[in-house]
Amino acid sequence: MKMKMRLGVIFFLSPLIYALDQGTKWLVLKNIPLGGKIVVWPNLFDLVHFRNKGAAFGILSGWHSDYRDIFFYGISILALFFLFTYLKKLPSEDRASAFPIALVFGGALGNVSDRIFRGSVVDFLSFHWNNRVVDWNLFGLPVHFDLVWPAFNVADSAITVGVFWLLLIMAVHQRKERKNLKVQG
Repeated sequence: MKMKMRLGVIFFLSPLIYALDQGTKWLVLKNIPLGGKIVVWPNLFDLVHFRNKGAAFGILSGWHSDYRDIFFYGISILALFFLFTYLKKLPSEDRASAFPIALVFGGALGNVSDRIFRGSVVDFLSFHWNNRVVDWNLFGLPVHFDLVWPAFNVADSAITVGVFWLLLIMAVHQRKERKNLKVQG
């Protein structure tokens, strides 16, 4: 796929991801009060209204620093720069990489725009298992965690799927390169 086609995929798919992300967040903002929830599937899935000042899935959300926002903007810029650089270096026969890159771009834009305009990211998808807690004693050490996945949103989902898809593509490319080197050597 030529660069023009790849950019076409990115410029088509990324805004769709962004619009879906922002549209679902707008619905949450209008219909669920901050801290509220709507039970969709009892003991498994709720729609919630949570504000995340950290990264995806609440990572670093407890970090209180004057540099937190600068850090997250910097990480976003680095990630977008990496993806653009990766996109430019792709061989012409690579047809799949534009799609996961578009997912990451669209998701990143959704979360960055939340940080800019709302001061935090709106998370609303909440999965949990029967509101249970695991309390184990493993090798004499206490292990305690809730069977709750941190709330997330459409942008987080797109970024996660895009990153794993890219890693898979990179692994396949690397395997092909190794195989070609063995055949040549």
